[in-house]
Amino acid sequence: MTKKLRVLGILFLGALLFGFAGPLQAQLGGDLKGKVIDANEKMPLPTVKVTVAGTKKFALTATDGTFVIEDIPPGVYKVVFELAGFIPETRKDVTIASEQTAVLNATLTVGFAHEVTVTARREVESLQKVPQNVAVLTETQLAQTPHVNIVQALNNIPGVDVETGSGSTALGTFMYIDGYDDVYIRKMVDGVDIGEVVNNWSMLNSFPQEMIDQVEVVKGGSSSVWGSNMGGIINIVTKRPRDLTRPQFTLKTAYSHFGAMDFGGGNAIGVAGDNIDYSANILGNVKRFGYMVGFDGIRNDGFVQYGREKNLSYFGKLSYDFSDDTFIDVLYNSNRMNTQNLAFLYLPDLLGPDFPYYWNYQADYRGTSSVASLRFSTNITPALNLETQLKYNRSDFDGTTEYLDGSLYQPPAGTIETTHYIDQKLGFTLKGSYRPSEAFSIVSGLDYYRIKADFSDFIATQPVIFVDSVAPFVNAEYRIGGLGLHAGARYDYDSSFGDQLSPSIGATLNFLKASLFRVNVARTFKVPPLWYTLGVSYFDQILPNPDLKPERAWAYSAGFETQELRFLYMKLSGYYHRMTDGIVRVPADTEGRFTWGNISEFIRKGYEAELGFQTPIGLTGYVGTNYNKHENTTGGEAVILTWIPTRTHKAGLKFLLEKADFLVNLRARWIWWNMDPGLSELFDPHDKKWIFDFRISKGFMLQGNTRIGIFLDIFNLTNQIAWDRSDMPNPRRWGQVGLEINFK
Repeated sequence: MTKKLRVLGILFLGALLFGFAGPLQAQLGGDLKGKVIDANEKMPLPTVKVTVAGTKKFALTATDGTFVIEDIPPGVYKVVFELAGFIPETRKDVTIASEQTAVLNATLTVGFAHEVTVTARREVESLQKVPQNVAVLTETQLAQTPHVNIVQALNNIPGVDVETGSGSTALGTFMYIDGYDDVYIRKMVDGVDIGEVVNNWSMLNSFPQEMIDQVEVVKGGSSSVWGSNMGGIINIVTKRPRDLTRPQFTLKTAYSHFGAMDFGGGNAIGVAGDNIDYSANILGNVKRFGYMVGFDGIRNDGFVQYGREKNLSYFGKLSYDFSDDTFIDVLYNSNRMNTQNLAFLYLPDLLGPDFPYYWNYQADYRGTSSVASLRFSTNITPALNLETQLKYNRSDFDGTTEYLDGSLYQPPAGTIETTHYIDQKLGFTLKGSYRPSEAFSIVSGLDYYRIKADFSDFIATQPVIFVDSVAPFVNAEYRIGGLGLHAGARYDYDSSFGDQLSPSIGATLNFLKASLFRVNVARTFKVPPLWYTLGVSYFDQILPNPDLKPERAWAYSAGFETQELRFLYMKLSGYYHRMTDGIVRVPADTEGRFTWGNISEFIRKGYEAELGFQTPIGLTGYVGTNYNKHENTTGGEAVILTWIPTRTHKAGLKFLLEKADFLVNLRARWIWWNMDPGLSELFDPHDKKWIFDFRISKGFMLQGNTRIGIFLDIFNLTNQIAWDRSDMPNPRRWGQVGLEINFK
C-alpha cells in the first residue's frame, strides 16, 4: 500500500510539474523596440511615453528618439505613443512573440509648440515641460523663411525685434527681446558665449545657416541656468551628423539687388547695390565617425556711398560615437569681417547751420571672431549622464576712423584714429544629469571662464584686463502626472564684480489633450560691462567703479498654450520684472568727471500673444502681437522709457506642397518705436508701417539623389520708407534670387 501511495505521489507531482511547464514556458516574454520622429520636421523626439496597453510596461524615448521595452508577455497588444503638444498615436494589433524582438516605429503629428530645447534646462527637453517662454527656429523653418541671415529670420518671432538697417551685412546687429536691448541678451553657439565682455557686441548673424540645426530663444531672465541674461538667451545649436546613409554635399549661392535708402536731409548718400552670398558644405559619417565642413562668403557693395563688405566664415564639426551612450564632438568656426562704414547723426534744427552734425565720420573695420568647443558625453548608467566641455571664443578687431567736416563733438576734420582690441574667453563646463524615472530629473554642474580684454592699443591708459568667473548650478524637475515642478539655483562669482545668487522656481501643467499653463519666478541679473568696473570708457573718459554691483531683478512670467482644436493653436504669455541697482552715469569724486553707480529702479512688464492655424493641405498661418512697457521708478515717480519697441505685430502665411517641393511664404511685421515726444520731430523713425517679405521656392529631383532648388525673396514688398530707428533706415523694395544644389 505504501508503495502504491509513493507511486501515485510521484505521478501526481509529475503531472503537476507538467501542468506548470506550459505556463512557465509561456511567461518567457518578448521585447519591443523602435524609434519615434516628428512627422513634420523628420527629427527624433525624446521623452515620448510608449505604453503597452493592458500591462505595466512602458518606456521613454531617448535623445535620438529610440526606445526599448523588455520582457513583455506574448500576445497581441495596443501600443500608445504620447508626448505633450503632439496628437497621441495608437497602434493596434502589435504582436509580441516569446523571446523575439518586435520593431515598431512611429511618427507624431504636432499639436502646438512641439520643438525640443537644450538651452532652457541644459538638457534635451520638450518645450511643453519647461516653465520659461521659449521659441525655436528649426533648420526646416530657417530654410523656408525669406531672409539673408539668421538674425533677420529671428525678426519673425513675437517678442523678438531686430534693427535690420544693416540688411545683408555680417556686422553685429542689435536686437531686443521683450523690449530689453542687446546688452541684456546672452548669445551662444552650442553653449559657448560669443558676446564681447565690454559691450556684448557679437557677429551672431554671420554664422552660416548650413551649420545650424536650430536657433533657440529663451525670453526673460534664466540666471539659475546660465547666469547673466536679464533680457534672454539666443543659442545657436549646430548639426551633428549621424546615421546618414551617404554623404550630403550642398552648394548654394544667392544674388541680391537693393535700392537706395532714404536718409532724409542727412549727409549720407544712399546708393543702390548688389550682394552675393555663396557657400558650400559637406556632412556625413563613416560608421561611428561624423563630419561637417563648409564655408560661407558674402560680398556686399554697401548701402551708402562709402560702404562695402567682404566677409567669410569657415566652420567644421567632427564627432565620434564610441558607443550608443558615449561620444565626443569638436566644433570650430571662424568669421572674418572686412567692411567700410559711414556714420552720421544729422541735427540741423537742434544745432543750427554752423554745426549740422552731432558726429560725422567714415571708418574701415577688420575683425575675426573664432568659436571652438570640445565636448565629451557619456552615460554611466541609463539614468546618469556626465558631460564635459571645453569652450573658447576670441574676437580680434582693428578699425581706422577718419573724421569729416561739420561735426560738433569730434576731433578736427581729417583726424585719423586707429583702434585695436582683443576679447577672449577660455573656459569649461562640467555637468551631470540624472533621470532615474519619468517623474524626476536633476541637472547640476560648474561653469568656468578665464576672460582677457586687451584695449591697450585703443585707450593708452588701459591695462590688459583679466577676469575669472566660476559658477556652480543645479536645476531639478519633479512630475506628478501632467504637473511639473521646477526649482533651481546658481551661484556666480566674478572677480570683476563679486558674487550673485540666482534662485528660481516654476511649474508647468499639461492638461486635456494639448493645453498647458506655465509659471516661473526667478532672480536674474545682468553683469556690469567690464570697463564699468575695471576699465576706462573711451567716451568722455568715464572713470571705472570697482564697487559696482550687477543690475538685478525679480522676474515673474506666466503663459498659456492650447491646441484642443486640431488645426488651431493659441499662445499667451506675460512678464513682470522688478529691477533694482540699475546702472547709470553719476558724478565722480574727481571734479568734472563721471563714473557709474547703482542708483536706478525699473519696472519692466509686457505681454505677447499668438494665434495660428495649420491645415492638412499644407497651408499654415499665424498672427502675433507684443507689448512692452518699461518704466524708471527711481524715487517713486514712474517715467516711461523711450527708444524701445513698445508695440509690435508679426504675421505669416505659408503654403507648402511637399510632393511638388513647392513653397510660398509671406512674412510681415509692424513696429512702434516709443520715441521721446520732445524729439519726435527731430528723430522721425518712420515706424508704424507694415513691412512684408516674401519667398517662393521650387525644388527638382534629378537622377539619383540630386536636388536642385531655386528661390526668390522680395523684401519690403510694398516699397515703404521704413526706419527701424532714426539712425537705422532700411532699403526700399529689393530682391534676392538663389540656387541650391544638394547631393544626398
